[in-house]
Amino acid sequence: MTLTPDPVWIRRPTTDRCLTYGDLLAGLAEPRLEYAPAVCPANAIEVVWALGRAMALDRPLTLYDPLFTESERIALGATPALLAARETLAGIRIPEVVSLHQRVRAARNFRLTLFTSGSTGLPKSVTHRIDTLARSVREGSALKRAVWALCYNPAHMAAIQVILQAFFNRNTIIDLYGIDPERIVDAIVAEGVTHISATPSFYRLLPLGESVFDLVRGVTLGGERADAALIRRLRRAFPRARIRNIYASTEAGSLLASDGDVFSIPRALADRVRIRGERLEVHRSLLGDGPLEDPAAEWYDTGDVVEWAAHDTGCFRILRRDRNWVNVGGEKVDPAEVAEVLRRHPDITDARVFARPSSVLGQILSAEVVAAPGLGETEIRGYLSQTLSPGRIPRLIRLVDTLPLTRTGKAGPPPAKGT
Repeated sequence: MTLTPDPVWIRRPTTDRCLTYGDLLAGLAEPRLEYAPAVCPANAIEVVWALGRAMALDRPLTLYDPLFTESERIALGATPALLAARETLAGIRIPEVVSLHQRVRAARNFRLTLFTSGSTGLPKSVTHRIDTLARSVREGSALKRAVWALCYNPAHMAAIQVILQAFFNRNTIIDLYGIDPERIVDAIVAEGVTHISATPSFYRLLPLGESVFDLVRGVTLGGERADAALIRRLRRAFPRARIRNIYASTEAGSLLASDGDVFSIPRALADRVRIRGERLEVHRSLLGDGPLEDPAAEWYDTGDVVEWAAHDTGCFRILRRDRNWVNVGGEKVDPAEVAEVLRRHPDITDARVFARPSSVLGQILSAEVVAAPGLGETEIRGYLSQTLSPGRIPRLIRLVDTLPLTRTGKAGPPPAKGT
């Protein structure tokens, strides 16, 4: 791909590789194109290249996460033959990016198939049209000079949302996915990043210290529950940024937004998002193709349990995924609640809590904690006992230097038994 003076669409600072909007237009203008309808991209630049071509050519595209295991890829149909398949298409001449935007908005055959994270089993496919993918994209003069940090796995929905947000505003993306946290902090300044979107776990890994990033105007969190302590920390580091907590999923894209941890259903979605009992449900019209097990069902149960913050005003908090509760000696315990209490301690940077099998109690809680030097297990137990019942205090507490993240940037699963 020949680089041009056109605005950069995406750049990887550690390698200085980039893709410009001009590169995409020039590639589309070739007399004959070899188009790959199924891709297992090696990096974010390959994702942007494949997505840009698919949208412009109005063709379907399936993205397979390169971090899928071999057995997952095989089960999902990503055979060598499928990934090697090519279609020969006539090239198209598009004079400039604005015309490309119009062409993409009018696409009728474009479909993007993505896969869920597979945290509770084999990943499931979800197929979106451009209208469901770009539903939350904001455009306007205030965003014309935005520079986006891409911190998500590029083959998943959250990254696609960032890529499209930049695309429709002709912005630049700085690809920071998988880079060492200390280098990310430096890159935010060096690359002039104005907008960052990432998981809460990603932000907790950043060594922000007392740093203040005045250039950043927007910070969004998504993919996991964001606790109030983390949001306060981000407000200190990014004092001029609007901090938004986003509720989104692979199945529906971005749906809800909040300045903190309290959400409300916007008027535009009042008849398509609802709380039934304690569960958040989404109308099928907001979903991509795939997530409904019952094709005749009108509503999709997200599995997210909520609590009312102010019932009369429709404000609520998202507590947890229903399936994440564990039974400790007959007491139902939410590990996420315990982890949130741990993170409130001023000397604890991050924590994860999970269940372990127990021959006596059925299950017990274990915790891994990233803490400042000098804070020990005894002090942690004493702190937890101030707010939690004995059954909610982890039996096993291990101090660690860092917590691993999943391939989608969320807090990692517990280590396998015996490790």
